[in-house]
Amino acid sequence: MMRKKNIVDCPDIKHLIYLSVAISVLMHLVMFLSFRFGEGIIFQQIGEKKPPFHIDGFLLNVMSTFLLAFVLFMYNMYIQKKVKNNKKCLLMIIVGSVVITVVLSFIFTALHPYILGHADQQIPINRKVHIYRNGLMNDFFVTMVVVFTWQLLVSNYKSRRMAVENETLITENLVTRYEILKSQMNPHFLFNSLNTLQSLIEIDKEKAKDYVQELSKVLRYSLQNQEDVTLEEEIRLANSYCRLMEIRYGDNLKINFDIDDRLKSSKIIPLTLQVLIENAIKHNVISDKFPLVINVASDFEKRNIIVCNKIQPKINKSPGNGIGLANLSERYRLKYNGDVEILNNNVEFCVIVKLKDIDEK
Repeated sequence: MMRKKNIVDCPDIKHLIYLSVAISVLMHLVMFLSFRFGEGIIFQQIGEKKPPFHIDGFLLNVMSTFLLAFVLFMYNMYIQKKVKNNKKCLLMIIVGSVVITVVLSFIFTALHPYILGHADQQIPINRKVHIYRNGLMNDFFVTMVVVFTWQLLVSNYKSRRMAVENETLITENLVTRYEILKSQMNPHFLFNSLNTLQSLIEIDKEKAKDYVQELSKVLRYSLQNQEDVTLEEEIRLANSYCRLMEIRYGDNLKINFDIDDRLKSSKIIPLTLQVLIENAIKHNVISDKFPLVINVASDFEKRNIIVCNKIQPKINKSPGNGIGLANLSERYRLKYNGDVEILNNNVEFCVIVKLKDIDEK
């Protein structure tokens, strides 16, 4: 069973806290550096000397900005989860963020003198207006940064969610198609085996009994629920299948194996060799006059198996739905992301399948 990934549409609270801290610290650090060492690019009090720097005031401003940013992020997340319509969601975020900014800005500005112990100082009205106006400008700048950052985050999370969903759908589709193809393989083989057995019963009942015994071994193997097996296991199955065919065709069928022992631990899709041998037997004449030779060889350097036979086409082709070789090709494409190579020069027919090293993922 494939494990589904956890998919979310927006960041969690922990990440929102980190973002709020980053926005508040970076903003006030830039303001401080500009104010102290430049011409007061962001905010300066025109016509006045630069006031001395107070660490308590700086930290209080950082904390106020952090609280504003965090409250705005939480509000945005709440609206994002509750409102599904994108346009309505964006409108509510903008309007709500403006209202929250105005309220908190006036509260923070009013509380600053009390927190810093300056509540007893007499400040002219025009000076208070100036302070509230600057505080509101600062806070609106924070609001714009928060809303813009939030939209980027949501867009990024939605893109990732879509990518994960697409990947999940593709994977599930491949798994489904692969399972369907595997389910097609067993009925296909069973159908052909029963036809062979039926023909053999009419020829030699004793050989038919031997055929049933060998067939049971092959069926037991083919019914195993494995996605791939070692080449050594596959060769054992192929030998059992070859004995079945030799019971029927006798000396008119010869199957030669020339496999490098170094490749026997490599992986291969189950029933590959059987399908290729069966395909050669099915489509070629096998008789005293035209014996069929099938060669099963390996190429160690290229890590593949080659199954070849001389082309001896039947005049009357046997009926079939053609899913054998096509099925195998599709299974290799889905499982190993590779192709089954077919070579046909009108004299010899060869099929090349790629092996997978045992340490490959």
